[in-house]
Amino acid sequence: MKEILIMKGDGTTEPFDASKLRTSLRKAGASQAEVDEVADAVMSVLKAGMPTKEIYGIAFRELRKISKKTASKFGLKAALFKLGPEGYPFETFIGAMLKGRGYSTKLRQNLNGRCVNHEMDVIAERPAMNGKPATKAAIECKFHNAMGTLCHIQTALYCWARFLDIRGTNPDIDSMWLVTNTKFSLDAIQYSDCIGLKLLGWSFPGDESLQIRIEENKLYPITVLHSLDKASFSLLNGAELLLVKEIVEKGESGLAALGMPGSKAEQLFIEAERLLK
Repeated sequence: MKEILIMKGDGTTEPFDASKLRTSLRKAGASQAEVDEVADAVMSVLKAGMPTKEIYGIAFRELRKISKKTASKFGLKAALFKLGPEGYPFETFIGAMLKGRGYSTKLRQNLNGRCVNHEMDVIAERPAMNGKPATKAAIECKFHNAMGTLCHIQTALYCWARFLDIRGTNPDIDSMWLVTNTKFSLDAIQYSDCIGLKLLGWSFPGDESLQIRIEENKLYPITVLHSLDKASFSLLNGAELLLVKEIVEKGESGLAALGMPGSKAEQLFIEAERLLK
């Protein structure tokens, strides 16, 4: 097959690699027959210069015709962007996700530094477990609304300077994290690796990325749910309920108690429960 160049989110081009699409579909739980069907549909309309976002959209729509549950998992990356445009829902989601990983978390905490005060997006604390020592981390969340946007070294430098000031009066905080829903630039990774700043992005680090942490523990954001509308998102975000598992734990009656119409509460609960099964 002739090489077809497609446009990435950052504006650069690369040859279309069908194996990447197939791998993403398999990770979402699609069967081999479903993978073939969706891949064939994409290939039939693929053309030079097509944005990766458009290619993803075609694959998502085709997969949704086959299985809404699998499509939800396949749409995980896009679901994180739906937590915007403000960064607060992303911060709340990160706090909830870390709770699901054994941390106790506090959102938007004011901390005194040696020189100035700092509002940290998340403070996460975890006791010693599974051979890992106890830890308490200050976490800066950097939310981007566009897939091609990188988290650059300037943000890493800013985070580390804040950490050094915070440590002066908060010696129990032993680490600083920078979390983003996109990717990091190479110099941000190199700098952070050198000084000990922990990075967490969509696909970084490879064995403990945001994607892996979410999928391994089924800590899906509510924005993967097809039945979620703006009014429901606003209501759930206000109650700091941004995980699908929290919808199931709340139950239909709990959602209705928040002020959600009964029919919508039932619809969301059924879809959430089905996704987790």
